[in-house]
Amino acid sequence: MWMRLEGYTGRGTMVRAWTVRGGQYGEREEQALDEGVVIAGWEEVGDLSGCASISDVGDVLARAYPDELPGRVDNWKHQLWRFITMETGDLVVMPRKFLGVVAIGRLTGGYEYRSEAAPGFRHTRKVEWVRTQVERAAIGGDLRDSIGAFLTVSELRRRDAAHRVETLAQTGVDPGYKGAVEPPTDPDALEQDVRDEGTRQLTARDLIGLWGWQRRTGDVIDLVDRELAARGLQVAPHFTEVQLDGLITVSAEETTLTGETTHESSGTDLGHTPTRIAGEDLSRHWRIGSLPFARDVVTVGFDEPLSRAITRMVQGDFSQLPVVNRNNVLRGVVTWESIARAQLGHRGATIAAALDPHPLTAQEQEELFVRIDDVQRHGFLIVTDGDNLVIGILTASDLADQLKLRVEPFILLGEAERRLRRLTDRLPVDELPTGSGVRKTRAAGKYLTLGQYPEVLKDDACWARLAWPYEQDDLVRRVTAVKDYRNELAHWDMDAPETKTEALTETKQLLSLLKLIDHDPRP
Repeated sequence: MWMRLEGYTGRGTMVRAWTVRGGQYGEREEQALDEGVVIAGWEEVGDLSGCASISDVGDVLARAYPDELPGRVDNWKHQLWRFITMETGDLVVMPRKFLGVVAIGRLTGGYEYRSEAAPGFRHTRKVEWVRTQVERAAIGGDLRDSIGAFLTVSELRRRDAAHRVETLAQTGVDPGYKGAVEPPTDPDALEQDVRDEGTRQLTARDLIGLWGWQRRTGDVIDLVDRELAARGLQVAPHFTEVQLDGLITVSAEETTLTGETTHESSGTDLGHTPTRIAGEDLSRHWRIGSLPFARDVVTVGFDEPLSRAITRMVQGDFSQLPVVNRNNVLRGVVTWESIARAQLGHRGATIAAALDPHPLTAQEQEELFVRIDDVQRHGFLIVTDGDNLVIGILTASDLADQLKLRVEPFILLGEAERRLRRLTDRLPVDELPTGSGVRKTRAAGKYLTLGQYPEVLKDDACWARLAWPYEQDDLVRRVTAVKDYRNELAHWDMDAPETKTEALTETKQLLSLLKLIDHDPRP
């Protein structure tokens, strides 16, 4: 995988990172380190030195793989073109399988084809390895997601990637990035970005916004999934597994090299392990990542004194505190219960003495309702990523807040509808308007739907008989807005409670107005 960003050496060079797939037990990476090269696969492809354009590379691939799908060949030609056009002085990043580290080096030579080399080692670039064991846990999650895309060669262009890789090479520490990233302007621009760079990061909100949507209803999820598949794109994590403003990484769907496998087992590489099961409807399954939970987690180091943990827990009114190493990798947890056991057992005043080394954890892609019992029994789940870095904590209090947030709208809507029904029941059937089937519904002895009440209130004769002390147009507008809100909630809309607070306020205000003129009978 490679990346390009202006400003690295003062001459506008490209900084690129690359990854190799399919090397069993990581032997290709180890040999590449020993030989001082980076390699590409495609062993059936001959010398590419004569290719003067990306089209030339495509022609070579088409001859080498006549039976492959055009979209797959197109994906491959972009990767190989990146590989042969990387400039001397570029930085390269190579994930090392099964070791939890990456190697970072600087290119020292142009493209070379070694016809006598073993398969998989024929397309090469010489490199001087600067740092061969940068811990993955030291790399920010956004950068790890880009480095870990299922591609042999891809570009890391955004979120100060060049500066961050350079800093990692020098210090082993990622300075991170806190600014926003401009999303693509439309789906075609997203597809072009992936084709040019290999990956494209954006938020779940920005992704669905490319198709003109603001919330993730079931229909919207299906639509975006179909559109991505039609364009040969995949997204990790899935855009339903994160909060609306959570980052996702889009890459080409088909990244398999001939004779090599696409997916690695969890924790062995920087990429995501796909969690979606064929035929599974994610819109019906809340994921832990789609639920708001504390992400700025207060932690304590393993070597810190227990008194520091106690102070932080008292100050923050915490029941637990994750214990992490210097890279924020989870090592355990301390709780008031574990602290009490340590003190009663005279084990000492250290974190180690009070440490529970096996806390319950969860990952963002896990189904929420499968883990609710764990939260109820233990009070919390520590949310980690694939490298066991602490990214948040989900508590029983969080679940209670979400229960209120998601149940309250239905209670309010039900109460408003009940009072509207009771207030309008006094209207004679033969005086009701005929529009929207209002009169027919009442004549059949059925309740009016919330969507039919605006028709009743808009009718001047009905409004006069009701004699409500409000402005007719204002009440019609309010009831119509509440009706629209109910329709959104009736469909699966996992973001409605968070993104429609104004509609919830409108519902509360309507209910207050109705209560003034509709008095419950005394008990």
